[in-house]
Order: sequence, then C-alpha cells, then structure tokens
Amino acid sequence: MDEMSKMCDVVVVGAGPAGLAAGLHSALFGLRTLVIDAGEKPGGMANRARCLENYPGFKRISGQRLMEKMTVQAEKAGVQLRASEEVVDLSLGGDRKVARTKLGTYSGGVLILATGDGMKGLGMKEETWIGAGVAYCVECGAPFFKGRDIIVVGGSTEAADEALRLTEIAKKVRLVNHANAIPASKRIRRKLERNGVLLIDDHVGTEIKGKPPFKQLVLRHLRDSTTRELRTNIVLVIGGVKPFVSVLRKAGIRTHRLGCVVVDELGRTNIRGVFAAGACACTAKDLVPACVGDGTNVANSVRLFLKYGL
Repeated sequence: MDEMSKMCDVVVVGAGPAGLAAGLHSALFGLRTLVIDAGEKPGGMANRARCLENYPGFKRISGQRLMEKMTVQAEKAGVQLRASEEVVDLSLGGDRKVARTKLGTYSGGVLILATGDGMKGLGMKEETWIGAGVAYCVECGAPFFKGRDIIVVGGSTEAADEALRLTEIAKKVRLVNHANAIPASKRIRRKLERNGVLLIDDHVGTEIKGKPPFKQLVLRHLRDSTTRELRTNIVLVIGGVKPFVSVLRKAGIRTHRLGCVVVDELGRTNIRGVFAAGACACTAKDLVPACVGDGTNVANSVRLFLKYGL
C-alpha cells in the first residue's frame, strides 16, 4: 500500500456519479482522497445509460462518456482511483475509518459511501435506472409514481409490501410474483386484492422494452414458456438486497430494510465520520445529475466536518 493510501483524509467507496463527484470535490477542497470501486472501470450503473438528455451542459451524452470525463477530471484534481477492488469489510469504531478489500487495507479520517442502489435486480434484459422508466424502491421514485400505472416485479417478500404502498399514490398497481419467489399466503393475497393489486403468478420477467412514458414488460410462463407483454408506465424491480448491504450492517451502519443507507440532510450516517451519497442513500437520488449534486453536497459536509467537527 502506497503513502497516499496510508495517509488519505477521505476514502470514498464507489466510483459512480456520486462517488466521482464526492472524490473530485474532496480533492478540490485540498483533502487527500482515495476512491475505491469494485468495477473494472469507474462509472457504475451510469455506464449503461445510452443517452443522457438531462445532464446540464450537454444536449446529449452517453453515460459512459460522461463518466470518462468525470474520471479524468477527478484524477487531474488529485484523486487516487483503485478499480476492481471490492470492499469486503469495514471498521468504523475509531477516529480512522478502515475499508478492507482482498488486495489492501485503506483508512481515512472520513468514509463516504457511494455504492449505488442497495437493491439487486432480477436479471431481466434492459434493467436500468428510473430515468428510463425502471426503479428499485418506492422511496427512490415516489414523486414519479403519482397517478401512474406501475408493475412491480418481485423476487422477495418485500415486493408485496412495496406494491401495497404504491396503491396510495399510483393509479394502477400490478405485482408479478417472479418465479413464484414471493410466499404469497392467503392473507397476503386477500390484502392485495382488497387494495386493488392484481397478483400475477407463474411467470418470470425476462425483458423490459420501450421508452418513457410507456414500457413493455415481457413475461415468460413457467410451465409452457409462452411469452406475453404488459404495457405500463414504470417497472419497479424488487429483487432483494445486494451482498454489500450485509457488510454495512455488520459495521453498524443503519440501513433501510430494502438496503439503502439512512442519512440526515447533510449526508451523515448514524456513525460519526461516515457519510453516504447518491443512490445508496435513503434520500433516494437515482438520476445521474441528482447523484452528482448529492456527491458534491456530501463532499462539502465532509469539509465542514473535518474543519469544524460539524
């Protein structure tokens, strides 16, 4: 491990839009900054966006190209990037926050979590961000769900709960019991029916097609392999939490049951010196510009914390 890693002020876990923005601004504030990412290259889920039309300053730009530009800018500012290093353990009890990978141990006075959405997908083709009509939790997209037609595709018991919550704001809610993974008891089925949720059993979701405001969810029947398409506004994918969430919980970080990190208005977690930004935080910012803004705000919170103890 080099001297930079031994002596950093800020360790950022995750090099997506929020992590790169947090790293960039931490470095611009004069803080020695290390960014660790499990992927082969920075960018995270944003690399999958074929065309962003909502990023200020660009009429259109691919997610991959934008992340390349942000990476170059962060490195020029002094950020040290380490790719292909998955954090497997965190030690957060002392003044130095320690992140361990299989290749090294890194510590800083502050840890910023920018690991992306805590929910994992179901392997459907074209699963992507809410900006393309797909979401992973109700909190992540509540403002977008009001009065819309929504299909929940579930791979865990939480899917039924999320579908019921959506009935309070959505126009129409359907729930696909993906591979019959939801143990829908008679009580749950009655509750779904009473609240107007249509439960679709014996199918798996295979693909999401179309562009907002309308999406098509392709379903395959489990027994005869026939397929059909359902038209909707938004597909909400509930596939359980990613393995990294268990690392967070083991380290004592407070998380929502669906995997996001609970933070306050400054991005602070329940552990002093540990912050979270972007889609991994329960403030739910899945859009790329919002993740960049959140990473920037959290970097400023870190600056104030290190300077004034706020």
